[in-house]
Amino acid sequence: MREKRGGADAPGGAWWREVTVVACALLLSLVLLVVFHSAGDPAWIHRYLSPSPGSDVALWQVQTTLLSVGFAGLTIAAQLFAEAPLAIGTSRKRVLAYIGASWFVTAGLAGNAVMALESIWLPSATGVVIAFAWLAAAAVLLMVSTSRLTHLFGHPSRLDEVVRSSLIESLSDRFDRVARRYSDARNGLEELLTSDSSRTSTRSVSTLYVPVPQAGRVIRAIDPEGVRQAIASLSSSETGQGEPPGIVLDIRPGDRTRLGATAFRIVTSTRLDDAAAARLVELLQSTIELEPPAAVTAYEETEHEIATLMDAIGTSLRSGALATAERALELLGQIVQGVWMAGLDRSNVAEGTSLTRGSGLLQSIVEVEHDVLLSPQVADVFIAATTTRTLEAATTGSGEYIDECLRSFMRQWSDILNRGGPEFDALPVRIIACVKNLTLYTDPSASEPHALRSRGTWAMVELVKLALDAQRPDIAKLAAEALRRLFELEPDGAARSEVRAGLLVLSGWLKYLADADDQRYTPDPDLEATLVSDGTWDDILGAREVMEAGTPFSRWDRWETRSAPAGRVQSSALPGFIDRAQEAALAAATGDGQAE
Repeated sequence: MREKRGGADAPGGAWWREVTVVACALLLSLVLLVVFHSAGDPAWIHRYLSPSPGSDVALWQVQTTLLSVGFAGLTIAAQLFAEAPLAIGTSRKRVLAYIGASWFVTAGLAGNAVMALESIWLPSATGVVIAFAWLAAAAVLLMVSTSRLTHLFGHPSRLDEVVRSSLIESLSDRFDRVARRYSDARNGLEELLTSDSSRTSTRSVSTLYVPVPQAGRVIRAIDPEGVRQAIASLSSSETGQGEPPGIVLDIRPGDRTRLGATAFRIVTSTRLDDAAAARLVELLQSTIELEPPAAVTAYEETEHEIATLMDAIGTSLRSGALATAERALELLGQIVQGVWMAGLDRSNVAEGTSLTRGSGLLQSIVEVEHDVLLSPQVADVFIAATTTRTLEAATTGSGEYIDECLRSFMRQWSDILNRGGPEFDALPVRIIACVKNLTLYTDPSASEPHALRSRGTWAMVELVKLALDAQRPDIAKLAAEALRRLFELEPDGAARSEVRAGLLVLSGWLKYLADADDQRYTPDPDLEATLVSDGTWDDILGAREVMEAGTPFSRWDRWETRSAPAGRVQSSALPGFIDRAQEAALAAATGDGQAE
């Protein structure tokens, strides 16, 4: 709950600053009213600004009318907040702050109070002048708020920018605040706990699972002193000669516990007796400190913030309001990118937090993409939005975020090929063209002008593989031809080497499917010929080195998923078939000359 209240810190701070300024002006006005009511008005007031009888009451009435008109305008504006993206709570606050509504409200009400006091108890000529000053201030603030509101709703792009910036700022601040808090809660734990990767001995055969004490609660902290006691008790009871016992943490502060979830794993080389196991379970469970029952996590708050925006996208797509859906989808993508990059830019956030927060927000894009098969027009909206998002990702310098954007193409491609009807037949060509254009895109002004080159090449490789998985050799051939034509004018460049490496992998994969008599394999001599890597012997051998050095985006080494009956993963056979593909490519080449 403390995180939730903290989300409004920035708006609350601005509100109190306004209240302070208006309160000081109100106090000064009251002092002046009392002074001039008691001591009389200056002579120059009677000479130059002498008010007519009853003018103070008239000013009060005008001020009341002005407030009524202003409040009515704000009420009308609030009716527009039912439309996304303004239905998001944070964006409402930002719009009200942008138009200066709080200034008008506080100054107007304070001015009304001053006029009431002056008219009823503290009448004076100078008091009328003071009341007029408050009236003028309220009128100016009303005109400013109205003009800003009119400009905002008359320019949707400006409105989107206000909403986008407010959401990015509020979500980033929320994640940073929670990350700092729960990072502090892990202090003292790292040196006590054991990581899975550090345990290499096969003699640690016994694992005791410690469940979470309660389900559905947010973890506030883990007491390192209690963990230290558990380790000491464990060490004293361990008599084996294998690797020392250890405790692995499967939860982290800030997470919500789930029914049946494991909090700790106690790994030992010998089985613990029931009494010792029970004591350790009880001790470790007592180290977990929980938030109050009503507490929510930062990610749950975020889901609530953008749920309305996601609903608006789905509703607009189903109702045929594609322009509105495109606008909301673009806004969602900008919010995800902004929060992701804000996490990378802030050094005070715990390591890995930015990627975690970004991955959580990216899930919202994955969910709305489930509607890609509503119609070809809807699919076209998603493809265009993904292209825009990937182009913007290229300017961020974040390879992980670029990968996430390209994966949207992979999801759309798979859905269209596996579940799309004949009306979607034109869209695979569109996706191929988009990925190809992104791969060739160069931004001279960016820190990495060719940020999309390598990842786009291997995204094209994935398109071919996914088309084979969908048993669409015709589409696979189209994607393979596009891949083969990439960077043809740079035969000796590094980009072309990656294209050849991708062709080697795909050719080997096709041979693997044929040898395994896999149903995904359909004999197609044209496709097989397209996948034969071109170039000289040196080019082909260099492409193999590129492939073995590690590739971005594509995890081709995980394509092979055959397992032994006992559950053991078989040794990979794909590299052997890639060797065959390399031999075929070398046979088609001649020494240092070009391939035939």
